[in-house]
Amino acid sequence: ANFLLLDEPTNNLDIAAAEVLEDALADFEGTLLVISHDRYFLDRVVDRIVELDNGTLTEFIGNFSDYQAAKQ
Repeated sequence: ANFLLLDEPTNNLDIAAAEVLEDALADFEGTLLVISHDRYFLDRVVDRIVELDNGTLTEFIGNFSDYQAAKQ
């Protein structure tokens, strides 16, 4: 099984480079664990979010926009 751990992968990338990264990750066959503050990137790349809050893990299905809507 393939696994990638990415910590703020879009930091210091211009828009074109970030888009290339997004496209590559969309084709990645495996699991991604991504830590990012880039909401646009998360909307394009993730389909599940696991939130850690005060020692409790909560799973949200969908992208970052779906996660935000569920939290409101």
